[in-house]
This record gives sequence, structure tokens and C-alpha cells, in this order.
Amino acid sequence: MIAKLGLNTSAPYHLLLWGLTFGGGFFYSFVASPIAFKELERDQFSKLQNKVFPSFFTGQAVTPILLSLTAPIKLCPFTLGLLSLSGLSGAANLLILLPLCKGIKEERNKLIADKKHEVIENGEVKPSEEFTRLSKKFGAYHGVSTLINMLSIVSLGFYGIVLSRRFIK
Repeated sequence: MIAKLGLNTSAPYHLLLWGLTFGGGFFYSFVASPIAFKELERDQFSKLQNKVFPSFFTGQAVTPILLSLTAPIKLCPFTLGLLSLSGLSGAANLLILLPLCKGIKEERNKLIADKKHEVIENGEVKPSEEFTRLSKKFGAYHGVSTLINMLSIVSLGFYGIVLSRRFIK
């Protein structure tokens, strides 16, 4: 029975894992996260992302390793490169950019708590220089993180295309 269903090979597990990783990453990045950004207050959105991102980026870092170990086809340098790119992207976000962004947000929140995030100039309330500097720094790192996330998703997408072409042959 197991053999008839093809469950005695790595192929179905590999495809399910790829589909879950690619689909989940695509859905969260392009559907769920933008909706949450629009619907939640900034503080709530930040709390949500702080809870989701460690698991999200861990999955992006680890799953390509599992995919390379369970591949039902012989992986060529190109497909190994795609999986490596995806995994390294997730690892960079998890181990480098996530802690950097989290630290910057904590510094900004401390400025707000200490009431040092705003100054009054010519009767107008403006963000302080330090708050503006931190916001720009966060924006830059967040932008890099977003591009790296896209790189992970796109590389998994191309891997799926190559995988499907090999199944058809």
C-alpha cells in the first residue's frame, strides 16, 4: 500500500516541504504581512512581526538544507546554488538583520519612553535628530532584509520550476 502511494520515496515529502516553504513564505510576505500592516496599529504590528520573524527566518534557513537532503532528483550545481541562496538568505535575516533591526527598535522605543524622540523648534514639534537617525537606520536595514527575503522566495520559486521540469522528463 505504501509503495503504491509512492510514500516509500522522498518525492512526496520533498514536494510537500517545498510547497509549504515556498507557499508559506510567499503568502506571509505578500498577503498576510501587508494586511496586518494596514489593519494593525504600529505597535501591534511590530509585536506580531517580532513573534513571527524568528520562526519564519529559521524556516527559510533550515528548510533548504532539508530539501537538499530529500531531493528525489540529482541536484546539479544550479539547483544546489538556488537552495544555498535561499538558506543563506534566511540565515542572514535570522542571525544578522533581525537582531540589528530589533536593537534599533529598542533604541527608538527608549527615546520615546524617555521623551527624547521629539523636539520643539520654532513652535513646531519635530522628531529629534537621534530619533530621525535611528528611523533612517532602521529603514535601511529593513529594506535590505526585505530584499534578502525576496531573494529567498525567488530562489525557491526557481528551484520549483527546475524541479518540475526534471519530473516531466
